[in-house]
Amino acid sequence: MSAQKSGKKVASRNLAIALGIISIVFLVGLVGAILNYTSIISGKDNDISTRDSQIQTLTNQKNQLQTWLQGNNSIANLTTSTIWVDSKTVSIQTSYQSVWNSTANYAGYISVQVTGSPSTTSNFYVRVTYSSHGVNYDNQIYAGISGTAVFPVLPASIQIRVGNLGTALANATVTIMYYY
Repeated sequence: MSAQKSGKKVASRNLAIALGIISIVFLVGLVGAILNYTSIISGKDNDISTRDSQIQTLTNQKNQLQTWLQGNNSIANLTTSTIWVDSKTVSIQTSYQSVWNSTANYAGYISVQVTGSPSTTSNFYVRVTYSSHGVNYDNQIYAGISGTAVFPVLPASIQIRVGNLGTALANATVTIMYYY
């Protein structure tokens, strides 16, 4: 019996050693797998961080383009305006003119409002001249004692004249708006 017990002990010990070796091999494999997947996850985290940065950059570009487009829509719809002359009072001799020069950067129109002083009996006219893209524009509109004249404009240096058609010195208040 003792030989049988001794054989069983040897077999049990060999089995324990084999199970220990197998456990160590599995443990090493598990540690290797954990390290491998940790490395893969870290790489994926870096990819996600890079993509997030790209998304933020593209979002900023999209916002800039939307702002640019809104500005251009305002121009295309002629909803943007600039005051070129703001309620400027001038004294104009008979058959003379007051002259203003401005630059239009976009196609649009200008509105010239002329208001004679209450004691004025003179009649005023507004004349606009410019050259742009092969177009030589020269137009004059009668404004009366008080009135508004509207002129189309192209990108150019624009000259606006307000003249006195009356027989005496006349005071006028002039406002010029540029719409584009």
